[in-house]
Amino acid sequence: MKIRPSIRLYLFFSVVFLGSVMAVGFSLLSVHYFIDGLDKGFSVVMSDLAKSVDVEEGEPKNIAGFNVSNRWQDTPDIIQQRFISPPTEVGKLQKIKEQSSIFAVPENIYFVILFYSPQGEKRFISRVMLEKDRPVIVGSSAPEKRLYLIIFTGVAAIGLFTFFLVMIMQKIAKPVESLKHWAKSLKQDNLQKPLPDFTYNELNLLASLLQSSLNSAHQSLQREQHFLSYASHELRTPIAVIRSNVDLLQRLSEKTPLCEKQQLTLQRIQRAGLTMSNLTDTLLWLSRNDEQEVTQEPINLYEKIKQLCADLDYLLNAKNVKVNIDSEDFVVNVEATACHIVLSNLIRNAYQHTQHGQVFIKQQGSRVTIINCNDNADSTAPISETNVKQAAFGCGYGLGLQLSEKIIKRHGWFYEIADVHGRYQVTVDFNRNNS
Repeated sequence: MKIRPSIRLYLFFSVVFLGSVMAVGFSLLSVHYFIDGLDKGFSVVMSDLAKSVDVEEGEPKNIAGFNVSNRWQDTPDIIQQRFISPPTEVGKLQKIKEQSSIFAVPENIYFVILFYSPQGEKRFISRVMLEKDRPVIVGSSAPEKRLYLIIFTGVAAIGLFTFFLVMIMQKIAKPVESLKHWAKSLKQDNLQKPLPDFTYNELNLLASLLQSSLNSAHQSLQREQHFLSYASHELRTPIAVIRSNVDLLQRLSEKTPLCEKQQLTLQRIQRAGLTMSNLTDTLLWLSRNDEQEVTQEPINLYEKIKQLCADLDYLLNAKNVKVNIDSEDFVVNVEATACHIVLSNLIRNAYQHTQHGQVFIKQQGSRVTIINCNDNADSTAPISETNVKQAAFGCGYGLGLQLSEKIIKRHGWFYEIADVHGRYQVTVDFNRNNS
């Protein structure tokens, strides 16, 4: 399962990372400026010594720990060993540090610089700071302890920063969590209630927009449901009139036979009336309130399938289609209208879209499987789920299938469309426990 990123965690770790980087960066920058300041102080002292101390060749002078000479050969041997060649750039301090690690305090440090005296003579000023010669200051801690103290101080600063960041994010996240729970709890009965206060203006505005959008969607849905209900009720009367007059014409044709074209026309009207009647029943059923209590009654699936196949047999007229029904007596407690609509639509689509082949209707317990196969079906062609639906049920009566799928989904019945070696089948199980 794909783990979705969290804005809160992303923001938290991003701010902690940036704060840590800034703390470490400024610490390193402070260390650099501190050391650079010490080097500049050394350079100033060495410059003053070059201007004020007179030395002769072979007679270097030591003043306050600094060695002043006018020849490189006169500098201390340890300086000549550490620096391969004498400095050539005037005023540029050269420094060598000996330390065990980058975080450790240097054990030995060597300095050398080149200046000119007011008379234009060279002056090599050097300084050697050895660990063994370093004075012990009473009350000062060891370098390692100071290093640990610096590290502890840095970690404590980052921890304190993280703590305050968590507190701030909690103050921001709590109203956001409240908004999320409020949005998840929105239903038709509490949609009109006053908005709670989510502390921040942006969240209150977002909640207002969300409530307004849901109200608009709910009103649109109600208008559509009312339209479907009113339209379906109004259509029932003319459809009933058409079907009753068709039945009357059929009875009259028994006394006065119609010609072949008239009989075909009458059959088309009869089929159209039956289709419109079924569709109207479906729309009326779907336009009912979802929370309306559903009355279940026992339905014998064997008898229902037999009845529907007989009613829809006219769809196979003039077609070379063989229907195989494998059914057994089984009673299931369902909403009668919903069961009738689903089976009627599925069988009708199988009949309509099989031109030359076979239709298999198998019912075992509460599960009904309908398979239709045209003899000219190419079983080797790759078939996607979309092609399966179009091939098995076509697109001429797509509304009936869509409505049936909505009914099945509302009841929680098992529903599956698949292809089996070029045959197309649909399965529905009217028992929720088996889905």
